[in-house]
Amino acid sequence: MPRLWRMTKTIGCVCWISFCIAVTAAAGDHSKSGSVAEESIHGLAEKVRRSVVEILGTVQATGDTSYGTGFVLLQRNLVVTNAHVVRGVKDLIVRTNEGAAFASVEVLHVNEGVDLAVLRVIGLDVDPLSLSDRGIPSVGTAVVAVGHPRGYEYTVSNGIVSALRSLDPESPLLIQTTAPISPGSSGGPLLDMEGRIVGVCSLTLTEGQNINFAVPAREVGPVLERALRIEKNLADGRHDDLSPEDLARIVRGHRKQGDLVRAGTLVRKALGVHQGSLPLLLEAAEVAWSRGSYREVEAIVERMRSIDPTFAGGRQIHAAYLAQAGDCEGAIREGRKSLEGLLDKEQEAEAHAVLAECLGRVGQNEAALEHVDRALESPEIAGLPDYHALRAFLLQAAGRAEEADREAVVALELAGWDPMVVSALRERGLPRLVDVVSYKFEKDGRRFIVRGIVRNVGPVPLEEILVTAEGRDDTTTVVATGTARVQPERLVPGQSGAFEVLLAGAPEEVATYDVRVLDYRE
Repeated sequence: MPRLWRMTKTIGCVCWISFCIAVTAAAGDHSKSGSVAEESIHGLAEKVRRSVVEILGTVQATGDTSYGTGFVLLQRNLVVTNAHVVRGVKDLIVRTNEGAAFASVEVLHVNEGVDLAVLRVIGLDVDPLSLSDRGIPSVGTAVVAVGHPRGYEYTVSNGIVSALRSLDPESPLLIQTTAPISPGSSGGPLLDMEGRIVGVCSLTLTEGQNINFAVPAREVGPVLERALRIEKNLADGRHDDLSPEDLARIVRGHRKQGDLVRAGTLVRKALGVHQGSLPLLLEAAEVAWSRGSYREVEAIVERMRSIDPTFAGGRQIHAAYLAQAGDCEGAIREGRKSLEGLLDKEQEAEAHAVLAECLGRVGQNEAALEHVDRALESPEIAGLPDYHALRAFLLQAAGRAEEADREAVVALELAGWDPMVVSALRERGLPRLVDVVSYKFEKDGRRFIVRGIVRNVGPVPLEEILVTAEGRDDTTTVVATGTARVQPERLVPGQSGAFEVLLAGAPEEVATYDVRVLDYRE
């Protein structure tokens, strides 16, 4: 999609929306016609209010909250929304205008080509809306957009159909409308003045004024029909009517939602019908991996290799298995081979991640850094602190200390300063949150003292900073040591503190000495 277009889903940020009902009066009695139009829109808004729902979830890549809109159609617990509202999102919750929340949400079908998805919401029971049977509305038709932007529950805006166009040669025809579609309103209904759905709100032009797009209602029917057929076939245990690719996609959806029991059950049944399906075998391996059943992963990989040893997806997960087993040479070989084949973006990113980890283990740091940079282009991997920590280690090994510090801080922030991540990074001296600015060695009577200054160069306050000084003789043997707490005990970012270390041992034999930060508490 061109850079100036964006999906109108918000992720963890408060977005603004203008709530306006602007009415163009016909020639004649302006106030009277305006009043009638306002009453008409008000009545329409009340009519559909209960059938337009808010869709929330957790973005897998970042952990942020995702917001979108949907509407009930055909059945009282069947919800239609945009595909991008549920893409890469787990723990879906559907909330009604009255505040009732439903967490048992199943994604029945997703059609990325027309940006539509169908959800089954257990427990939801509201009146469904109706699709318009008049085809695509003509230019100039009055329309109303309804949505749930974050922070502004149930917002209504009106306008007209201003054009019908495709954004690029491969995209479907879209309805361009002047009715504002604000961030978080993706998936909401675009209605005619009789309350029938003429489109599904989807896109807004960020660099334009009041240029918004909706998927025509004619695209909804086939997607809905497909979703219900898939649901029925799965309920009846009939997998032969579904292609292996369809089944693999459904398994992937359950796996991404964290429902490994359902994913595992379905993939086993599907493989009973399509025993040699590589997409299904790959999903079976992914489910086994998610459960930590590595022996099962190995067995499935062998099955894929026996069918097609060049299958790129099989090679990618084989590389991951070999890396987990400690065979880095094999993992590097398989990872590189997998990248020569056809992988989707997620698989390609995972292949780069495996290569980065294993090349780093064998000391090929520059090559590892190239692969970790490629892996971090994936939003999902970019949300994992592990690979930012790996990048920090690789940057440190390459002598790029300041970059390593910054990357280590990114890893810590993503991990919420988890003690295990803090410990792993600190073992490698990362990040350098405390900088020793200066120090000097002094003799004070019979005492030998190292005095100096440190500064908090990190993004968080630090407490109980402990500094150690070591003195070495002419043979570089440590002959005197000491530790001291920095004062004041708490330093905010950018603040400096002082230390005074009293050396014990044989300080009179010291030829050289150095100072380092031993410990601190975030």
